[in-house]
Amino acid sequence: MNSAMETVQQARKSFDHILGNQKYAGIIKDDEHLSLLLRLTECGANSKILDIGTGTGYLAFPLAQKFPTANVCGIDIAEMMMEKNNAIVQEKNISNLIFKAFDGLTYPFSDESFDLIVTRYAFHHFPNAVSAVSQMYRLLAKGGKVLISDPMRNEKDDDGIIDRFMRVKKDGHIKFYSAKEMEELFEDNGFVKENQVITQMKFPFAQKAEYIELYNQIAEKDKKMYGIAMKDDVVWINHIDVGNIIFVKQ
Repeated sequence: MNSAMETVQQARKSFDHILGNQKYAGIIKDDEHLSLLLRLTECGANSKILDIGTGTGYLAFPLAQKFPTANVCGIDIAEMMMEKNNAIVQEKNISNLIFKAFDGLTYPFSDESFDLIVTRYAFHHFPNAVSAVSQMYRLLAKGGKVLISDPMRNEKDDDGIIDRFMRVKKDGHIKFYSAKEMEELFEDNGFVKENQVITQMKFPFAQKAEYIELYNQIAEKDKKMYGIAMKDDVVWINHIDVGNIIFVKQ
């Protein structure tokens, strides 16, 4: 078993467990951010939209509602959640939305199958970012767009402080990319950056010895970088920039 597949299986085990957790859902829920993403998305009639790392369908369901003549497909490694999402689709008789489980490495679609690709809070889990972006290019029709929404590593975070906190969760986290790294990654694979809106999020790391140990190890300047603080033995990352970036296939 290669390391990439091990990472995917670790993430699958974690997300099959936590995606239905209301506490976790509350942490990632952000109505203002969702509204922004919906404003940033554009597509014509009969367009095809792919939501990678869809999870609970947090973005996919609203996209299907916003674009009733488009066909939306949400994919994720969390098989049980995809079954639950499809049950909701059937229950609500949504005709333009489907969810599929996949292996987390290869996108099982033919060339130029989509006009728009979106992914929210998932890119940092991709085991091979270069391959993922290359496949996005393959899947998009010419002129198609990708909307990437993901937390970003601070440009001054040379030691990957934020990633050290994230990896304690053992949910398949690979790394957060800086804005410059993300732009270079897509441009090296045939995309051009069209737009970017920076938002912010904060994240709590629950009462766990590993988080407290990390908190005590890092320098004050690094804590200041992300607004890292501890309250009641819970470590908070209070200032994480989120890059909401649109890239266009040339």
